[in-house]
Amino acid sequence: MDGHELTYLQHIDEPSWQRIAQEVLDCERADILSRKAEEIFIGIGAGTRVFRVTGSSNTGHRGTRRWTVIIKVLSLEKLDFQSTSSDARSWDYWKREWHAYRSDWLHRHHGTLIAPRCFGSGEVRLGKSEGEMAWIAMTDLTSSQHRPWTLTSFRTVASHLGTFNGRYLDPAGQPADPWISRDWLRGWSEQAAPFINQLSSANAHSDAKRIFTADLVDDLIRTWDERESLHTALAELPQTFCHNDAFPRNVFLASPRGAQSAAIDWAFCGLAPIGQELSALVGVSQTFMEIPRRCWDDLEQSCLDGYLSGLQLSTGGRSADVRAGYVLSSALRLGIGSIPPLFALTMNPQHRNLVHRLFACPYETWIDHAAAVMRFQQRVMRRARTLIGS
Repeated sequence: MDGHELTYLQHIDEPSWQRIAQEVLDCERADILSRKAEEIFIGIGAGTRVFRVTGSSNTGHRGTRRWTVIIKVLSLEKLDFQSTSSDARSWDYWKREWHAYRSDWLHRHHGTLIAPRCFGSGEVRLGKSEGEMAWIAMTDLTSSQHRPWTLTSFRTVASHLGTFNGRYLDPAGQPADPWISRDWLRGWSEQAAPFINQLSSANAHSDAKRIFTADLVDDLIRTWDERESLHTALAELPQTFCHNDAFPRNVFLASPRGAQSAAIDWAFCGLAPIGQELSALVGVSQTFMEIPRRCWDDLEQSCLDGYLSGLQLSTGGRSADVRAGYVLSSALRLGIGSIPPLFALTMNPQHRNLVHRLFACPYETWIDHAAAVMRFQQRVMRRARTLIGS
């Protein structure tokens, strides 16, 4: 086993591996003959490591069969600009996704947005200095991925999200587990607090000033000052149960017009306003270069149209509410919520290596792209302030 597997996967005991193989192969006997792991870098979630494990097992009369599974490892580890908590009620609770995969309601849902099948899960006490580790074994969905997405793909997934959210508009049908996120967006955006007074200093930094132009800084500060009004307006919208991080890296769509999407990474799932799902589908997709810049306006409209069509298939919903939920949420999440990671990636040389891993492009290219994203979000922030009469 390599260093990463020795550090993480060695904590999964052999009986657990045996049960995983049996579940993947759907047979009572699956004696493991070989097992190999490789780490997959899919993002920058706090405390998250993801591995693809391939193996072979003796299944008796059915002979030797190969299998593959994704193992997601969760811990309290984090970078200096990330946040994790051991409090199940906190917006950044580290083990939320682990609970989600162990819940009944997630796997009972057979609508347009589903989770991959879970083959097993566990938790390990690592010792006083190392803390806890939790793991989830799930379907390897690589063969179901269809990327890059077209505008049709985005509209399809938006429709799936609308139908999914529509199903949970009735409070009586919403999951009520204590670990579900509540007011996640507030926790995320409040991380900007220590940086607001530092925004003016970005002008003195050769890279940061290309993103944080004087007019953008003004809009960020004004949005920050109005954030409580934005939150109040969001709280007045219909509330539903959301995935909260659906964009191409977290959603597998077999074809542009597929009847179903499979969503991974349920770490942010919880109660949120209608339309908030689109802040990730539009804004985070822009951030991670999932669609060309020239298509961003069309992306926004396609996602709004798709979400509304899916919502109407479920329970219906007001267009004005959806648009308000999207715009207000985006101003908080992609507007002021972008300040901490942008400061980290531009002002801390230690994090520059993350740019290539996250965006697969040279640092200079990313700076230009990040500036374009924030110019788009600047317009969204202005629309959000208009909605609250600011």
